[in-house]
Amino acid sequence: MKFSKLHLIFCAAILFVNPASAQFSDNAKSEVSVRDLLEIQKNKPKADTYYLMALAEARKNNIDAAEKAIKTGLGINPGNTRLIGLKGAIRARQGRLSEARRLFLNVLQLDPEDQYAETSLRSIERILQPRRQKVTVINKPSEKTADTSAPAAPVMVKTVVVEKKVLESSYFDQIKNKQQCYYGMAALKRAYESYLASSPKDKNFSPEALVSSGFLTSIPLCPDSGTYSFADSDVICSKHGKESEVGAEVTTVFTDFNRGMRSKLSRNYLDALKAFEQVVVLYPRWPEAHFQLADTLFRLGETEPAILSLRTCLKYQPENLDAQLLLANLYFKKGQKDAALEILDRLATRQKGSVYGLSARSIAGSIRSGRNYYQIFPPN
Repeated sequence: MKFSKLHLIFCAAILFVNPASAQFSDNAKSEVSVRDLLEIQKNKPKADTYYLMALAEARKNNIDAAEKAIKTGLGINPGNTRLIGLKGAIRARQGRLSEARRLFLNVLQLDPEDQYAETSLRSIERILQPRRQKVTVINKPSEKTADTSAPAAPVMVKTVVVEKKVLESSYFDQIKNKQQCYYGMAALKRAYESYLASSPKDKNFSPEALVSSGFLTSIPLCPDSGTYSFADSDVICSKHGKESEVGAEVTTVFTDFNRGMRSKLSRNYLDALKAFEQVVVLYPRWPEAHFQLADTLFRLGETEPAILSLRTCLKYQPENLDAQLLLANLYFKKGQKDAALEILDRLATRQKGSVYGLSARSIAGSIRSGRNYYQIFPPN
């Protein structure tokens, strides 16, 4: 398949989405200004906070503000590969491909397993390679002419202590709890603001008072058993921190994922595919994102890519029962009955009595009875 240069530039700048199409959760207030984030972190700044700020500004096409946040973050930690990669994506989007190439090489020297940097670098070099072949040497060559067949020397940078970039799969279990906690804190904040509007002289925060006065039906519960307090116009969870800070993190992680889920539920699978592909580039160890990508590919009839995504999902979350059932489905669709039955029999034994176990047992029985794929899974 041939790609245009413009398409490859957009591949290199995959971090960005059209600001008009970026959608946020409707369940809780999610707008946090850069000023708010700076105030939150002014006493203990962290490079990753500036990455979140830069990413939010880049999504809105506020490139100057994004670059300012990147510069500040790199001043705190010059080896933050997330910030360097985001800077490379901005340069690629601006058409400054040589500079983008240098930045992605920098990322790969610091973190050789960075898949996003590797993919972006390949895309950029496919664009630059023809240009390098057409360049005519007009300067007088040196006495010692370099071997033109030798590969270009890599850009050497000073080794810097690297912050851990790729989020572990366990992080995404934690972020689900943070998301639930954030919704609870947002509900508390809205209720408290209404409470203050009716009783401006009474500024004592009490969730119990909000319930007894009818501003809340019940006290929200933190899934990690955190307790809530109120200070400096912000709700604070003892486990997760300030509502505004947690909201910024949750919004950044879930924006594209939620967009993909909405598209998938409306059966707009092509848009869902674009969203989930972007999510797994940003968060390559998020099992649920790989599963949703696989399920979308399955619905589009792309069996092999779906299997690869399911294997990635199960690599990081072997106990994912939905992924196991779908993988068995696809193996059977390809004619690999033994592989499908191995998964189904294991599920039927280990999940005996559950919905998953009963489903696996039923499908395995239908396969052994000689029924074909479309008899068991009729098209919608």
